[in-house]
Amino acid sequence: MRGKIHLSFVIFLITFKALISLGNDEKPVCEWLKKPADDSTYKAYLEFFAYDKDLPFETQSLEVQEHEGIRKEHLSFLSTPGERVYANLYSAISPSSENEPSLIFIHGGTALGKDDPRYNIMAGIFVRGGWKVLSIDLKQYGERRTDLFKVFSEEEKHKKLYNNPSAYLTWMIQNVKDIKRSVDFLIGEKSADPGRIGLIGRSRGAVVGTIAAGVEQRLSPIVLLHGGHFDLLEREHQGPACPANYVGRISPRPLLMINGTRDADFIKETSVDPMYNLAKQPKRIIWIEGGHGVMTDEAQSEMLDWLRENLK
Repeated sequence: MRGKIHLSFVIFLITFKALISLGNDEKPVCEWLKKPADDSTYKAYLEFFAYDKDLPFETQSLEVQEHEGIRKEHLSFLSTPGERVYANLYSAISPSSENEPSLIFIHGGTALGKDDPRYNIMAGIFVRGGWKVLSIDLKQYGERRTDLFKVFSEEEKHKKLYNNPSAYLTWMIQNVKDIKRSVDFLIGEKSADPGRIGLIGRSRGAVVGTIAAGVEQRLSPIVLLHGGHFDLLEREHQGPACPANYVGRISPRPLLMINGTRDADFIKETSVDPMYNLAKQPKRIIWIEGGHGVMTDEAQSEMLDWLRENLK
């Protein structure tokens, strides 16, 4: 307990020192992007993401739909005390093999969370490619909405969460725990192969996914779609919530990033390139000529081929 209090105090001092050195309108240069946390600090960060592995899932199957060869189970399970994760599990009605590999999908910052129609389409693409997909809601999104956000504008999300370092750290910790519990859930409740569970994160989900992948070693391979270190409106965050401290620790697991050259949220020169440079081999990045969220047929085909090679 004393160690955790000490760590929190150190993080507070680091954040306070960074903030008092700034002008009101100056955007800070992230110290971790220049020099990520060392191994001892990283190991201390891992304490934030500890959870009770013996907590019962108390799984609830809420609805099952079958359409065009795909089975979609709407379900929920207990992640940590008082935190229930809502998810959609997609699988083939007639799978090509008895033990297909699995993917955990983390959505972007849309109010609908996992139920955004775009993500249902993406899940179908992955299922037809030969993978089961567990798509979960991040905290404050989809079925886990509270009264924190009213309109879900970028300004509101940044003011109330992304640019509030302590709230953002708490939010990030819970989401990473939820992803770790999702791995447990797939293995324990759905008989998934523990050595064949990958992760795909999109936009804000790619930021969360970077940290989750750096923490949870069972996830492999990792696909980050239209993410990076920070977006245009983001100002500061604490070390345990900074993806720069985790992206280099995904290796030796394979990493694929897909980004737009004209992304106005995660800018190539200041957000994406620095993160990719911190990542270690094996890694690959695919650049799409376009803005945030653009996915071409060519890039999609390359992504599916890469997944087939790395998640068989």
